[in-house]
Amino acid sequence: MQLPKLSPLQSRLLAFAITTCLVVVLWICFQPNYFAYAAEIPVPPEVVQPSQFAASIPPASPDEPPIEIRDGLEEEENVDALYAPLFAYFDRSLVGRQEDALKPSELENNQMKPMEIAPNNTKTFIFKKNQLGQRSVLEEVSIARGLEDALNGSSDSDGDGESDLVKRQAQSRLWISANTCRQPTPTVKLVTDPVPQLTLWVWTSTSSAPAVPSSSGRPVGNSTFDGGHANYTLATNEDVYIAVTAPALTQGWTGSWSFEIAVSTDQGYYHNYDNSTNFIYMVDTDSDSTLFITHNMTDFNDTAKVDKWIDEHKGDNMPFDIYAFPDDAWSPMMGLERSYCGLKTQFDSSNNLSVTTSITTQFGQGLPKGMFNVQGLKTSMKYTGFLVLNGTSNMTIDGTTTNGGGRVFQSFQWRTKADDTCQVIFGLQECTTVAYAVPSSPLWKNNDTGLISFYDDLATKYMSAFRNSLAQVACDTAGTAQYSLARNCTDCEADYKSWLCSVLIPRCEDWTANATYLHPRNINTPFANGSLPAVDGLSFFPSNSFDGPDSDSTAAENATTGYNASLRTRTAYNQSRIPAIDTTIAPGPYKELLPCEDLCFDIVRSCPAQLGFACPEPPMRALSYGRRDPYGRELRCNYPGAVVDLTVDRGAGGQHLARLSTVVLAAALAAAWGAV
Repeated sequence: MQLPKLSPLQSRLLAFAITTCLVVVLWICFQPNYFAYAAEIPVPPEVVQPSQFAASIPPASPDEPPIEIRDGLEEEENVDALYAPLFAYFDRSLVGRQEDALKPSELENNQMKPMEIAPNNTKTFIFKKNQLGQRSVLEEVSIARGLEDALNGSSDSDGDGESDLVKRQAQSRLWISANTCRQPTPTVKLVTDPVPQLTLWVWTSTSSAPAVPSSSGRPVGNSTFDGGHANYTLATNEDVYIAVTAPALTQGWTGSWSFEIAVSTDQGYYHNYDNSTNFIYMVDTDSDSTLFITHNMTDFNDTAKVDKWIDEHKGDNMPFDIYAFPDDAWSPMMGLERSYCGLKTQFDSSNNLSVTTSITTQFGQGLPKGMFNVQGLKTSMKYTGFLVLNGTSNMTIDGTTTNGGGRVFQSFQWRTKADDTCQVIFGLQECTTVAYAVPSSPLWKNNDTGLISFYDDLATKYMSAFRNSLAQVACDTAGTAQYSLARNCTDCEADYKSWLCSVLIPRCEDWTANATYLHPRNINTPFANGSLPAVDGLSFFPSNSFDGPDSDSTAAENATTGYNASLRTRTAYNQSRIPAIDTTIAPGPYKELLPCEDLCFDIVRSCPAQLGFACPEPPMRALSYGRRDPYGRELRCNYPGAVVDLTVDRGAGGQHLARLSTVVLAAALAAAWGAV
């Protein structure tokens, strides 16, 4: 039978009808009543057949909470149910260990949390948004934008009616900081790899970042620890998550890390590092000790206020500390140069040094300054030092307030002297501004008190005689009868005292020091091994003494060619300036940092002419006086309160020395030596 031939329209109708029928059949076949539901059907206990696995599970104690409650579930399930979720009867230390490790520790505002972390591990923390301050760090910007929108008639409200301005104002700034207190140590003598550092990660609850930082997820805010210190700041109104990750250790390293972490919403960073401020000067050093002094600790010099401030901060309340480490191939401070707790921990545990700390007002304007005498150093050893401000002081320096985690200042380096010919003294009663290395000998090495008494008694004797001479001058007469309308007897006595202390108490340097402005002394005295110092390279006059308009060309030529054959017979070279130094102290060969010549000019200007003061003329002045560096880059002559600039960048020496003269030692008079 031949099938009827359908037109195109009839073919489409037939296909549509067949498809419709198939859809109806499928819908009827998959009605809900044809499916089976997974429902829990109550079963009488006597019907249940016990199995070997069920018998091995002990019954729950009547006093013990239900399984689901012990596991922290909120759903109320039947305790007698056949299915026991999470296998609660097994040891939770095995099943839940991973969950506990990933659970973040909660941080509190301005509260430091100490932690331990092993290599290739992560510690996570959370700072909840309910601790965020109400003050907006973007308030001014938000208000400005809000006013602009209002003038333009625009609205930034979202679906809930909350404006974008309100959202911005609700944000608060967070300061996150961390310090490494202990780190892995090398197992080899030669350390070539840098110290492994931790990494700080930060993200918020709205970030599309992984719960734990990893390279597979979207990057989050991070800061690699530098010198044991890391910080991060952000503005947010959400929960903040923080993680600290430890790297895997490479060959040659062993151990783990301990660190401190803190978050602050209103006080800046809890842990602080200041890479722009030195805040300390080296007064002088000898073979086993070094004296340091800080900048001014206050900006007031009222005697009553200063005395009260010192009384509150002396002893254990001293706000500053100093830590020193030898500059060896490996030092325990490496990798912790910016960490307060790290430096303190390593200094207390790995050093045999002692530091005597005090507060003094003897250096300029009566302002309090911290003074540190570091003892127990090694001879001719290079050291790295750190000045730190502890977290209990709440001191504000250069506009920054130090919080509980302390503050570490820029590091500095120095080298101790090579022999015992020079010894640091300070704390004299008459010459109060003397604080530097003076000529000494091994006989006085452990007798600082005796050495101080020798020099101070000598100065007291000369000052007593001078005061008797000055008393012969009519100092308290009418102004028209005084010897000067610009200076008086008080100025004369002060200038003379500064000059006298510099003359009687020379500033000592090692014989091995090779600066051209140093003056050799005791060149006929043998060293400890019996040899005499070589003087063939010495010139009769220091070469830098002929700079300027008062130079003498003939003397300069003689200085170049030298009178070296006769140096050992000249008094200026073969003995100390004061004979009592040689007879009582008996130092070996040493070099002097000559006092600055301007103090000689000061006593001539300040004192009555009848006292007969006069300064030697060039070129003989070069044997008694030094001249200041016109650029202020280095200390070329000595004066009361003179200190050594420890700033690494010597190019800023002029500005640095200017700050010293105006802030630290503004009231100190320039010292000079008179020819004896």
